[in-house]
Amino acid sequence: MNQPARSTPLLLKLVLFKKLLEAGVLFVAALLSLVGIRHHQQLPELADRLGADHRLVLEALARQGMEMSPGRLEMTAIAAALFSVLITVASLATLRQRPWGEWMLLGVLLTMLPLEAWDLGREPSWLHGLVLALTLLGTVLVLGELRHSARARQRPSTQEGP
Repeated sequence: MNQPARSTPLLLKLVLFKKLLEAGVLFVAALLSLVGIRHHQQLPELADRLGADHRLVLEALARQGMEMSPGRLEMTAIAAALFSVLITVASLATLRQRPWGEWMLLGVLLTMLPLEAWDLGREPSWLHGLVLALTLLGTVLVLGELRHSARARQRPSTQEGP
């Protein structure tokens, strides 16, 4: 008899939701960077205007864009957009309990670990620590799901043939 599909644990769903939000922010940042390429000369004015409005994230993006050449900014924007799509596909596939999605998500999480650890070491803060902890938690949860899936596939079927 086939066993019913196991639902995705709530904690993993929360990590996936965080990853989807992260992907959305990354995609918006990529789009802003692509806009910045078209208006690279106007980035200092944009940063000053955004700074006056206390929009820290957008101000930081604009200031970082000023430090890059237009070509490097474009490559960064394209890479960020592609990575955000990869995060989205992996997260949605994991929510739909696709085994390949879990493997893809594990790859995404493992890719992010060194970068987040570097961020924490470079600029220690509770936010960087929290992001690293959530990525570690997500990695452990996905590994647990993969282990559970592997065990379920190894169990002999109890269904008799007709």
